[in-house]
Amino acid sequence: MQRIKKGDKVRIISGKYVTKEGTVLSINNKKGTAIVEGLNKVKKHRKPNAKQEKGGIKEEESGIYLCKLALIAPKSPQGISKIKYQINKEGKKVRIAKKTNNPIENKK
Repeated sequence: MQRIKKGDKVRIISGKYVTKEGTVLSINNKKGTAIVEGLNKVKKHRKPNAKQEKGGIKEEESGIYLCKLALIAPKSPQGISKIKYQINKEGKKVRIAKKTNNPIENKK
């Protein structure tokens, strides 16, 4: 079960971009990676084609393993928190920050 979702604000906890923060743009469950806005940029060499007028070297974000990401929880003293799930009064499953017991709203 995936605890980090698209639109979440995350912090990198290890690697080259440690302590950097960003928003998750997409998740790849098969590879276990997420693309975070503005981080882990790589250069790709592209040929010109009908969809893309010009070729050349394009800079784009690459995936970061999910184990290196921590969710930034609202009202948490350190800023990050682990996630648990609970069933609310309406019968819906919601994500809860473990440190503060506050629900986490997904902002897509």
